[in-house]
Amino acid sequence: MNTAIKNNAYYANRVMWIGFSIALTTMVALFIAGVVIGNAGMAVMASSTGALLGAAATATHKVINKAK
Repeated sequence: MNTAIKNNAYYANRVMWIGFSIALTTMVALFIAGVVIGNAGMAVMASSTGALLGAAATATHKVINKAK
C-alpha cells in the first residue's frame, strides 16, 4: 500500500479520537448533571447520545484501520 495512504490513515485515526472523546466527555457531564438535578430526561438523552457516539467512533475506527 502507498506510504501516503498509510500516513493519512494514521493521522486521521489520531485526530478522529479527539473529537469523539470531547463529545463523550460532554455527554458524561450532562448525564451527571441530569442525575444531580433530578432531570431524568437529560440523563436518558445523554446516555443515549453517548452510546451512539461510542458506536460511531468504533465504526469510524474500523473503516480507517481497513484503509491501512
